[in-house]
Amino acid sequence: MNKKKIVIIGAGPAGLTAAYELSQTGKYHITVLEADDQVGGISKTVNHQGNLIDIGGHRFFSKSEKVLKWWMKFLPILDTTHHLKIGYHSETQDLDNLIQKNSENSMLVRKRKSRIYFNKKLFDYPLKINIQLLLNLGVFKSLRIVKGIAHARLFPIKEEHNLEDFFINNFGKELYLTFFKDYTEKVWGKACTDLSSEWGRQRIKSLKVRDLVKHSVKKIFVPRSARKENTRSLIEKFLYPAKGPGMLWEKVADSCQDAGVEILFQSRLTKLHIEDGLVNKVSYFSTLEPANEVELKCDAVFSTMPIKNLFESLQAEVPSEIAEIAEQLEYRDFMIVGLELKKLKLEQEKGKLIKDNWLYIQEGNVKVGRLQIFNNWSPYMTSADTVWIGAEYFCQQHDELWDSSDQDVIKFALKELAIIGILEEGEYLSGKVVRCPKAYPTYSGSYHHLNQVIEYLDTKENLFLMGRNGLHKYNNQDHSMLTAFKAVELFEKGEPSKREIWAINSDDEYLG
Repeated sequence: MNKKKIVIIGAGPAGLTAAYELSQTGKYHITVLEADDQVGGISKTVNHQGNLIDIGGHRFFSKSEKVLKWWMKFLPILDTTHHLKIGYHSETQDLDNLIQKNSENSMLVRKRKSRIYFNKKLFDYPLKINIQLLLNLGVFKSLRIVKGIAHARLFPIKEEHNLEDFFINNFGKELYLTFFKDYTEKVWGKACTDLSSEWGRQRIKSLKVRDLVKHSVKKIFVPRSARKENTRSLIEKFLYPAKGPGMLWEKVADSCQDAGVEILFQSRLTKLHIEDGLVNKVSYFSTLEPANEVELKCDAVFSTMPIKNLFESLQAEVPSEIAEIAEQLEYRDFMIVGLELKKLKLEQEKGKLIKDNWLYIQEGNVKVGRLQIFNNWSPYMTSADTVWIGAEYFCQQHDELWDSSDQDVIKFALKELAIIGILEEGEYLSGKVVRCPKAYPTYSGSYHHLNQVIEYLDTKENLFLMGRNGLHKYNNQDHSMLTAFKAVELFEKGEPSKREIWAINSDDEYLG
């Protein structure tokens, strides 16, 4: 029997999920094209002398039991003797029926702790309206925040035209100016007035001032034993692979290959050939092959590559207005600087490492956006009794920082973190720089016209887009997997419309 030929572009979470699901049917010959030299995409784990880097930080949580069980198939949860529940911002999930005995090659259950670092002080994240917040900010600043919240409740902006309007409506102007404006603009490289309010609705709509106040008041006045646990709880735990997210995706890739999937590394798609409205072959260039393009005939393509690059590869007459929208889609690039240190200057208490998974750096005089403390993600992320952190920078390809040498980037990160009191440069032992182009699709540029691109792509019946960049949607890892599940389902059914894929994560209520 001649098996249908499937090409999957990208070996990240969506690409590998689709590859595995399709491979289990036994009906297809599947080839995965991966431009990198390892699987995982932005969810890969980078090894530096035994110290592991999680790019961007990946907390494993999902409202989907299907996703949770799928993860457990490859990495069982480390056995525990007590009732377990994980939570993520607004949703919780019981794990009791998923727990299995296993070794360190497992999913760990970790406590979530993230804080904001502002004016060399630590603030709870999500923000808690409590005495510590008032003490850190001072009386007058706190009063302005309360006034701003009240004004937003009484006189909301009726039409939210941009992200600034969204923030002010949900948090009040003073709280927005204090904790959201500078950090958001540091991350996206644009003014909040130039960013779509849709980003806020998708990513932080569950984080409302009323919930923060309610949660904080309950914590002060209601005994722990009397508090009701429900889906609106802000108490959180999450799952985490013992050796970082890439550990999971490497196991998935192994299972795919065992099932006959061919994964071609350092292979970048160059052309997508269209005939009679269908993709009939692809061309790719591999740094591991001679300098000629290689062609692959195919019956269907599943793509996770950025839409902008996808259109650059299309060998078809594309309407000029559609091509222009695709060309003007915008992305934010990302760098993480792994720093091995003897110790941090910023401590929980004398001689003890802070317990945070990461810190949001709100200081306006530095470019660093977030700081991961890998020791707190998993004890298996470090190779020695040292402090292993990751300084995250949001930038653009070929700006000054991006094009600097690795050593200059490391020196820059050390200097910035020393300026704001996180570390002392003399405690540095070693470092590693990882650059990630197009890490974040942005809700700016031609994004508001994306629906025209979607309608055009929907006419290509055997082309299925999925994943974060494939859909130009700031998806969490589990959402990317759900888009892959749906893409496979629609392909198997012979369903020509892909609208159900695009609808995933349009109304979910928890943060990444």
